[in-house]
Amino acid sequence: MSKRVLIDGRLLGYRYGGIATYARQLARHTPVVARGMEIRLLAARDIPEFSDRVQRVLTPPHHRFERAALGLEVMARKPDLLHSVDYVQPILCRGVKSVVTVHDVAFLNNPDLVTPDSYRYYIQALETLPGADRIIAVSQSTRDQLLESTSIDPTQVVVVPNGYDDDVFRPDAGPDVDRRTLSKRDRTLAQAIDAGRPIVLAVGTIEPRKRYDILFDAFEQHFDRITELAGAEPLLVVAGQVGWLAEESIVKLRRLLHCNRAIWARDVRDQELAALYRSAQLLAMPSAEEGFGLPALEAMASGTPSLIADLNSVKEIIADNGFLEESADPARWAEKIARILADREIRERRSRRGIERASEFTWRETARRTVGVYRSVLDE
Repeated sequence: MSKRVLIDGRLLGYRYGGIATYARQLARHTPVVARGMEIRLLAARDIPEFSDRVQRVLTPPHHRFERAALGLEVMARKPDLLHSVDYVQPILCRGVKSVVTVHDVAFLNNPDLVTPDSYRYYIQALETLPGADRIIAVSQSTRDQLLESTSIDPTQVVVVPNGYDDDVFRPDAGPDVDRRTLSKRDRTLAQAIDAGRPIVLAVGTIEPRKRYDILFDAFEQHFDRITELAGAEPLLVVAGQVGWLAEESIVKLRRLLHCNRAIWARDVRDQELAALYRSAQLLAMPSAEEGFGLPALEAMASGTPSLIADLNSVKEIIADNGFLEESADPARWAEKIARILADREIRERRSRRGIERASEFTWRETARRTVGVYRSVLDE
């Protein structure tokens, strides 16, 4: 008799990137490798791409009474295992195994980087995680930080890295394909690329943890210096939605938009994002906290090098195939960006090596290893 596994995919009805990407890719790939298992997706809204696999529930994500309400809905469906992809698992009865994914521990290390509501939600993980049969950490760095910050049994926590979609993020789509894609999205962006303006790309939700202000200040205060060294006026492209505590950052971004130093692309889909990676000379990632650093992996797979902050989690992924800046000084970031843009040879060397490195991380491999975690739990 096959084992019934439910993946909590409720976030898919409310957002596209981040943890929703993780849930989407597990829903796509785990059924292919999960022999002897019936994989179903919990959702509070219609998810057309998974219509044949969705189990509808009423409890929305991050609801005040989520743990109790979702727990009752899960138990009514009689699964053998529930995979909670967003830190906090519901209250479950005995007999139902549980796997929980932890993406980072920013809410513990830097609680000032999240809103009070978000902190109240995620701090519940300290209560619920010890009761999970297994905890998946998306990087060794995340596992280490989780164990340093809690008293969780180390044998509970396994590392399963995220992946990238190798059907989408690749270096060889062709400039004409990318130009058509970006022209439909933003004609001004396509014109800037045609004019030879070097593109510096930033990907992710605008929130304090991402430290976008470093890039915004670099492009506002040191634009002439970047232009002088790079030999052309650069363009900062921000691909990300508005997150929490973003008001001051948005004011700075709008000033850059007004003087044609930046373009803001919200609600970017995968094909558009892939075209942006391939069209950019550099991905800039000044984050204060990252549990994994998926944009750096996607950029690397697309042949685009990254300039990252000194984060162990991201360095795990890109190894020595990117560029590092330890300072949070916008002037230092401006100088580093300019010198990378000016040195085509070093960018191309990092690009070639990065493509090979990225091939070690795919969502299919993530799914295979995740199903391995399911099996080990169900066999206990």
